[in-house]
Amino acid sequence: MSKKASTTIPEKQKKASRFSILQRDIVISAVLSICGIVAAFYWIQNIEEPRALTQRMNTVTANSADHQRVIIREAIAQLSARLKQQADNPELSKILRTSDLAARSVFEQSLERAFPEAIDAKVIIIGPQGIADERSETARLRNNIEIDMLRKSLGEGGIVIEAYSHKNAWFISFVTKVDKHGALVITFSAQYFEQMLKSLAGNAVTNELIQTYKTRRDTVIRPANTDYAEAMQSRVLSVPGWTLQVYPQPQTVQNLRSDGTLLWLVCMFCVATIAASHAIFFVRGFGIARPASAPPKKAVLDKAETDILDLEQALAKKLAANRSRTPSHRDNFPAPDSSPPLPELQQGARTRRGPLAINCFRAYDIRGVADTELNNETCEAIGRAVASEALSRGQSKLLLGRDGRLSSPRIHEALVKGVLGSGVDVIDLGLLATPMLHYACQYFNIGNAIMITGSHNPGHYNGMKISLEFQSLSGQDIQNLRKRIEDQDFEQGQGSLTNDSIEQRYIDRICGDVVIAQTLKVVIDAGNGATAHVAPALFEELGCEVIPLFCETDGNFPNHAPDPTIFENLAALRTAVADNHADIGIAFDGDGDRVAVVTARGKCPKADQLMMVLAQDMVVRNPGAEILFDIKCSRLLPELIIEHGGRPTMWKCGHSYMKRKMAETGALLGGEFSGHIFFKERWYGFDDGMYTAARLLEILTLSGRTMDDALSNQGALLSSPEIIIPVDEDRKFAIVETFAENQDFAEATLSEIDGLRVDFRHGWGLIRASNTGPAITLRFEADSEAALSRIQNDFKDLLARIDPKLADSL
Repeated sequence: MSKKASTTIPEKQKKASRFSILQRDIVISAVLSICGIVAAFYWIQNIEEPRALTQRMNTVTANSADHQRVIIREAIAQLSARLKQQADNPELSKILRTSDLAARSVFEQSLERAFPEAIDAKVIIIGPQGIADERSETARLRNNIEIDMLRKSLGEGGIVIEAYSHKNAWFISFVTKVDKHGALVITFSAQYFEQMLKSLAGNAVTNELIQTYKTRRDTVIRPANTDYAEAMQSRVLSVPGWTLQVYPQPQTVQNLRSDGTLLWLVCMFCVATIAASHAIFFVRGFGIARPASAPPKKAVLDKAETDILDLEQALAKKLAANRSRTPSHRDNFPAPDSSPPLPELQQGARTRRGPLAINCFRAYDIRGVADTELNNETCEAIGRAVASEALSRGQSKLLLGRDGRLSSPRIHEALVKGVLGSGVDVIDLGLLATPMLHYACQYFNIGNAIMITGSHNPGHYNGMKISLEFQSLSGQDIQNLRKRIEDQDFEQGQGSLTNDSIEQRYIDRICGDVVIAQTLKVVIDAGNGATAHVAPALFEELGCEVIPLFCETDGNFPNHAPDPTIFENLAALRTAVADNHADIGIAFDGDGDRVAVVTARGKCPKADQLMMVLAQDMVVRNPGAEILFDIKCSRLLPELIIEHGGRPTMWKCGHSYMKRKMAETGALLGGEFSGHIFFKERWYGFDDGMYTAARLLEILTLSGRTMDDALSNQGALLSSPEIIIPVDEDRKFAIVETFAENQDFAEATLSEIDGLRVDFRHGWGLIRASNTGPAITLRFEADSEAALSRIQNDFKDLLARIDPKLADSL
């Protein structure tokens, strides 16, 4: 017995010694592995990633600098060409030869109209002895620098361009000789070019304009910041001595940074895995090598196994008890098909005030026949419901506007009665366009508004677009208003009514933001809608020569329906553009939140083609920007966005849905095929036809292109118009759902965010239920006539199986 013990104890000691060495090796291995992983991740995070970030910063800044250099060169060339055109005017030569001061004054006034962006325009008469002659009028020049520029222009010919400081402000003058008798001097504030550069740069970069003369170096335009001077890109401009220096903005650098969170999570996971795995081996070694006095391993394991078994048995009993109770719980819920059919729901949708037109409460607004569905009682009830909902959210003030429809004053009166009767104060802004009301929300910092408008619908329709807390109501929010009316869930009180105007503030805000680099002749077709008075004034203040068309508000819409997306409604605008040799024609819908364009050659691009022009400019200036578009848009649009470094996102149709999605994603630009276009960059994210048109003209004039030029650079696919098939209101969604459930399109990508869009290799088709009327809508696009016909026939065959009458309309 003692001999056995004496031989066993040394063996255990040797075994323990071996496992001690093993445990030491395990610890060393763990430490070395963890240190290696941490070192690798540290190198990636602090060495490799900064190097890659610098490379990305340099690339983005260089691209932006190249783009801006081209645009500035074109802008300067255009200003120079306009100045040369004025200098070649025979009338000016006559004025200079005769030294007719009265005629000169008249000509200078015409120069100011030709250069509305300039701070002054002068005609300088040169005497026989040149500028030193007493008739040289050098006193009319601003300082010695302008006098020197005049000397250079007389001696060298051509156009002399220089920047200079005068009374603590920077100016830029263009001087050119006219024959031998005089010169033209056009002077701009440097702020004009600064605003131009800011418009080009967007949020991506900031600019510095430097003028070098001999050894002197002056900063004409200062950058917003130079935090990332190491990534600065310098470009020599076409004006001698001018250099553009471009610095990335902090926001751009932040967007270009890789998110290190995932990287360090992976690092921590690897460290934890290594530590855990080594710990297991370490513990096993400790268990094998533990002293004899330790409790037997089997006993410990037996106890653990017993505990686990007891826990499993307890859980099994609990699950069995739950299963035995499930039928009684399930019986408390109705079967999926037990909800009442739509006709019964309509019969029950009545209030103590009388029947309520359920179909008026649509997906993103309230809209219906004005004299029947939107009678006085209904409109007063809607006012009470909106006001009560506002009060429940802690809001006590509401802005109110209306379009020019004949029924709008009556609806306005009923709404005011309902809102005031619930205790909410009303600021009445009168007749205005819908985007002006949205701007008023921002200006007054009141996020609650009702716009009385039928939008693009015929004159006997009307409706309301409602916002609460700066959010356009849609979907369930609008149905909740209907339920309030049915339940008579209204607050009581007495609000106050005041009147105000936003028109000039709106015009001033856009004119302070948009730069139009040359005078354009523009035909404005207001379609007798709500933009009739404001749009011509806006574009005149932006420096355009405006030819108004149907710019008298008339709720009968006597000239054409207030929907500019229909080709036939643009016939008069196309004629006016051609007859007046205009640069572009712009049309707005009844309430001004949609826009359409006619080019100088008479083309009528669709809204997704306009979006391609706007999106290209946006993503070039804001690399990585997200651009939102609806499901009806061409597949060329997302391809262009990706090609120029942006991120395309397709979303459902509807201005309310689009505005919410823009706020959610931070997208800088959004657009719908119906003509609603939303700017978040430099604007507020709502759809605004007038602001969109102004930004479009800015892009065209800064790049020196016409709208026809911009369209010629786009690809071309064959597409159908939007096909509208009338169906009963209570059937339209069921038809689209049935279509989606029974489709068997092979090798296609399906999107069901709004109806069903089927993308094939050579084209796509879309079917969806209209949110604005009793109809389903379809649209098709393809690479060829054969592909377009094949996709349409596939849709038609499936529709025929659902309802043959629907297929006959396709």
